[in-house]
Amino acid sequence: MSIKSKVEEARNIWSIVAKNNDWYVEPFHVQVWIDKNGEILDSVSHRDMLRDYIIIDGKLEEVKS
Repeated sequence: MSIKSKVEEARNIWSIVAKNNDWYVEPFHVQVWIDKNGEILDSVSHRDMLRDYIIIDGKLEEVKS
């Protein structure tokens, strides 16, 4: 599974939480920690996020729009 699809997986999970708790906004962003093997370690989101943050093996990756 690609990094992009893993980020979208986290986005889908968090968007359900946000919609169920009345804090979903568009655009919807997430922060995702991914280990060196490409597995999601953790993820988070909140209504005030201005962009996606992808941390792979401890390094913040540039997210292309």
